[in-house]
Amino acid sequence: MAEVISDPQYQSLFVLWLAIAVDALWRWPQSTHPLTLMRYLVQQMGRKVVPSREYGRSQHYISGSLAALVLLAPLVVCVAILVYMAQYPVFFEAIILVALLDYGYQRQQYKKVLASVGRNKKSLAREMAQTITARQCDSLSDIGIAKAAIESLWLKFLYLYCGVIFYFVVAGPIGALIYRLLLLTSWQWHYRTPAMTFFAKPVRNLVYLLNMPPAVIGGLATLLVSHPIKGFRAIERSPVKDKTSLLLALMGGVLDIKLGGPAIYANKKIRYTRVGGANEVKYSHMLTAKNTVTHAMIAVSAFASLAMLAMAVAQ
Repeated sequence: MAEVISDPQYQSLFVLWLAIAVDALWRWPQSTHPLTLMRYLVQQMGRKVVPSREYGRSQHYISGSLAALVLLAPLVVCVAILVYMAQYPVFFEAIILVALLDYGYQRQQYKKVLASVGRNKKSLAREMAQTITARQCDSLSDIGIAKAAIESLWLKFLYLYCGVIFYFVVAGPIGALIYRLLLLTSWQWHYRTPAMTFFAKPVRNLVYLLNMPPAVIGGLATLLVSHPIKGFRAIERSPVKDKTSLLLALMGGVLDIKLGGPAIYANKKIRYTRVGGANEVKYSHMLTAKNTVTHAMIAVSAFASLAMLAMAVAQ
């Protein structure tokens, strides 16, 4: 038993279980959360170094790449050195993963949107939806609020929850840290913001590649716990084949609802293609979406645990 406890692979498995349990049962206050400070630093860095529109695209690409490197690299190196030199690295690994796996905040805000929509408090529902999505929510209808909340809950499950767990399993806490910081930077330097269109592209392209594997795993887990045939058919019927549209089609298919469609960013309406099922979103679909994502979280956690157990046994 002592050998199992001292084995780094088994210790990492215990760290994963701890982080999943903490995310399910406890909310780290946003005012003291380490990532809140990082969001502020990333925002400030973007505002200070983004070139004006007079400069060409290449200058924006270079500035965006260097800004991310200068801001994130020192932090990652310092944390890596701390973990490497620590007498009990598992302690710091646990703190890192608990901080990175903050999907519980998204679920909490989603529940607030759900409660506000259920009580027909449209203004409050819009305010709550604005905390979990980058689109403008001040003019959304009831259907629009519900759709925006479902899309945000679903995509952040894939990119945040599945992504952090995936990179922790395959690359350890430092790999998960790098992924989470790049994801945070991509969200803060949103490419739909006019000044950030080209500045954010290098980080966005990198994150696009990095979140592909966890999105596939999360999508497959969701199909397994819901309606796989409906999901696959919705993907096949999708008139557009970009990653986000296919993922929304999958969720819309298993819930039999329409996702996608027009969205407003920075006072500009973007007309995305509608994908998914045949029905308009209703309040009941918000409940079903929450339950579906919860079941998918359990499945992904089980897959990750089995993968780590297999790696521990193989060694």
